[in-house]
Amino acid sequence: MENIIQQIRGFNRFYTSHIGMLKNNFLDSPYSLAEVRLLYEIGAHLTITSQQLTELLNLDKGYVSRVVKLFLKDGIVEKMQSEEDKRVFFIKLTETGSHLLKALHSKSDQQIEDIVKQLNGDEKEMLVNSMQSIKNLLVENYDKENLAKNVEFREGLKPGDIGYLIHLHGKLYTEESGYSQDFEKYVIKTFSEFLENYSEKNDKVWLAEYHQQIIGCIAILHRSDEEAQLRWFLTLPMFRGTGIGKKLLNTALDYCKEKKYKNLYLLTTNVQEKAIAMYEKVGFVKTESIESLQWGQKLTEERFDLKLD
Repeated sequence: MENIIQQIRGFNRFYTSHIGMLKNNFLDSPYSLAEVRLLYEIGAHLTITSQQLTELLNLDKGYVSRVVKLFLKDGIVEKMQSEEDKRVFFIKLTETGSHLLKALHSKSDQQIEDIVKQLNGDEKEMLVNSMQSIKNLLVENYDKENLAKNVEFREGLKPGDIGYLIHLHGKLYTEESGYSQDFEKYVIKTFSEFLENYSEKNDKVWLAEYHQQIIGCIAILHRSDEEAQLRWFLTLPMFRGTGIGKKLLNTALDYCKEKKYKNLYLLTTNVQEKAIAMYEKVGFVKTESIESLQWGQKLTEERFDLKLD
């Protein structure tokens, strides 16, 4: 935890300095960053009160009141009394304030353009995606469904996909199941055999992506006209419980029914309890069980079958 704290603090120091947040006059305006932030929010809302600004930006009520008084004095905002409640006053930009805000927007855009101009297209995309991930993770009402909303699904493989899938399998199964590196060798072998016999017509791979990064996968491999094998089913831990794994599994099952396979099977081990529970829920039945010593552990290899006819 200490390392995480230091990393976040280091990023905060870098970012605040990099975009000029520490300057007294933000974007060469007469105002500080916090004051400009208030001005942005006033401009973004047709009607807003000091209390709403306080709650929206999580600022001290007295501070907001002082800044609004400054804006009134400078003639960039004005107050309007509510017709419904005479005790309430709405704050809005004056024409002078609108021109100032427009100029600040233009300067801010130019500042960002200057910051990212040395980046290529992929690097800019990585930057924006990373920022979106930070927002999703730190939003006040964060839950996994916020992440899932940004997940997209695609069918088929692109260059580099298999290498990344091997990486995910090796990393996850070591961290979660304690498998040795021999397991990664096994995964490499299975994908090598897959590529040697790959048929785009009969073999299917579906991927779940979060901002163009693979976070889930599943595959159906043709074994005969009547039988197929389910392989490489995984979802990254932070995306579990969001329905992503369920959607991948259902997509694979629908495809098998469409192809009119009579039987679908998979091979796993007894330590994959959560995955097995999902398989059993859709009708898979354990048909074989063999004890073995591999991947640094004493395991029970299991076969599950699902009758589709």
